[in-house]
Amino acid sequence: MGDGSFDEMVMEAVAGHRAGWATSLARTVMTAGTTPLALGVCGLATVIAVVLLRTYRPALAAAVSLVIATVAAAGLKQVFGRARPPAQFALVQVGGGSFPSTQGAETAALAAAVLVASAWGTPRMARTAATILVSLVALVGVCMIYLGAHWPTDVLAGWLLGALVGSAMGWLARRTRRPAAP
Repeated sequence: MGDGSFDEMVMEAVAGHRAGWATSLARTVMTAGTTPLALGVCGLATVIAVVLLRTYRPALAAAVSLVIATVAAAGLKQVFGRARPPAQFALVQVGGGSFPSTQGAETAALAAAVLVASAWGTPRMARTAATILVSLVALVGVCMIYLGAHWPTDVLAGWLLGALVGSAMGWLARRTRRPAAP
């Protein structure tokens, strides 16, 4: 990074304005997204919701999007080989490459696939779902920056990658839906 880069300016501002409550929140979000037990509980809740609501196509689109986004992010990390933010900005130590953010790609892919593949009953339901999902995606990305696990542009690139993958898979899921019987 060169002196005064966008990433460094944002990270300096974040590091200089951290608060105890925000650090606790960010650590909780990170733990929830990386702990096997928390992921298992979320996975089980998702399976139950999919079965009860019979949202199989959006669920399949989300699952395929998650796999593709994860693999694509891992491949791009190998290509770019970007280092994570240095210790002066980091509250957590995370190994591996930094660009793009895998969590950013995964959350954006899941959200985009669900939003595009689902048949929302009303525009209001679609807006509400979009607001909730986009807020959750943003929360995860902001937490990764706040904790110093990623540079801001890592997260932006992850979001873009995930949104493209999720939108494509959601579109495919909608296109393959059978028309309703007359």
